[in-house]
Amino acid sequence: MNASSLRVEVPYAASPVRPRVDAWPTWALLSLGAALTLLVGPRWNVAALAWVSAVPFVLVARRATGWADWARLFGVAAVALTAQVLKIVTPPIPWVMSAMFSLPAAVGLLGVLGATEALRRRLGEHHGVLAFASLTALVDLVGYAFTEFGTWTATANTQNEALALLQATSVVGVWGVGFLMAWVTAFVAARIAARSPERLGRHGVVLGAALLVTLAYGVLRLDATQERSVVVGAVTTDVGLLPTGLPTREVLTANTDALFDRTAQAAARGARLVAWPEAATLVWPEDEAPLVERARGFAREHAVDVALAYAVVLSEAPLLLDNKVAFVASDGEVLDSYRKHHPVPGEPSLKGTDALRVVERPYGKVGLAICYDYDFPAMARQHAALGADLVVVPASDWRGIDPVHTLMARVRGIEGGFSVLRAVRWASSAGFDAYGRVRGWLPGQEAEQVLVTSLPVARVTTLYARWGDWPALGLVGYLLWALVAALRKGRAGAVAG
Repeated sequence: MNASSLRVEVPYAASPVRPRVDAWPTWALLSLGAALTLLVGPRWNVAALAWVSAVPFVLVARRATGWADWARLFGVAAVALTAQVLKIVTPPIPWVMSAMFSLPAAVGLLGVLGATEALRRRLGEHHGVLAFASLTALVDLVGYAFTEFGTWTATANTQNEALALLQATSVVGVWGVGFLMAWVTAFVAARIAARSPERLGRHGVVLGAALLVTLAYGVLRLDATQERSVVVGAVTTDVGLLPTGLPTREVLTANTDALFDRTAQAAARGARLVAWPEAATLVWPEDEAPLVERARGFAREHAVDVALAYAVVLSEAPLLLDNKVAFVASDGEVLDSYRKHHPVPGEPSLKGTDALRVVERPYGKVGLAICYDYDFPAMARQHAALGADLVVVPASDWRGIDPVHTLMARVRGIEGGFSVLRAVRWASSAGFDAYGRVRGWLPGQEAEQVLVTSLPVARVTTLYARWGDWPALGLVGYLLWALVAALRKGRAGAVAG
């Protein structure tokens, strides 16, 4: 007997190899998906996990065979997304508002997973990966282009501090970043679950190259400089609408005096333009003209432009406000009056419908927006088309979205190629240049309540400002082709059967 002919049988139970992730029970994958969902999102966000947080849900979708499986997946996703949104619900926001955002997001996720699986099972792994990425990007786009959710449901929101990555929005907007992130998610899931993951090797090379090119573009872009600049200021206040109702007239009068005092401080420190936060003070219709007249005299006296943000109380029961910004030039002339175009759903503010304008000043062209307006990329593209060098965004946030909302606004500046000055009540105020770099920051809890900084006013041309979201039609075209191919394959299989 030769030694070479000897064979030793090793029982499978003795093998040290651990079960593959895709072999985990469904409840374990759903639990992991829920936990990862909670760890990412608009507050207490672990940005790196956002690239793979949906992987467990993708794996569960791959094994779904009936409506009960899909219903279970939807239920877990809805609960997890509701918990994710609850992270930002702090006073004065009621907790029930979380469902207003989380349930549509869960429906969108289920739709993406279902459509992806239908295509993957007919066309194979490569198309499954690309379908998930394309559908995720299109859901992001639909969210801010055709609904009042803005970019709050966009995948890219989890990367608000990844400035090099966010430079990609100057080319393809936030949906492009969402495509890249979803591409990684779907590829990882396919590598885990595919029977022959080595077949995805070339796909991984292409994905790696796309990531490398995107980050290299961002790093190189952030090396740019801007020469021309202007000193600007942002002042804030702790007085505003509360669940208990409107502040008293005495409180509002003292608040208005304090705002003008802070504006004077900013002007004394060299600011040529000072912005107030959204609805910085409240006035009744008969008091609006005196407030504007006071601002005109103040602007002339201090030789400073003032973005006078205030709200007119049109009705107290029910509450109805005219939420606006008057741009008062240093010579006392009111050059523009802007009304909020995108009130938050449920907000008691009139909706502005006038065309956007820019104010031409010696230091550059200035655009106006209010808070939630700048969760909609279309507004930034309109400001860019008008040649804005700087956009002033008075805002009012709450603790749960600080500083998330301010960081979201800077993406509009990257997309449009201009600086952004955001004056915020109850949260962080900031000034960003056209690349999203922080030029000035005032934490919400800062006692001084005055921010003065220098912002560039030399507009940067961006491809996204020129062509907007039209490149996303390529994703639509690919998905239509994939749908036709899947239907043909299904018919061919039926004939062969």
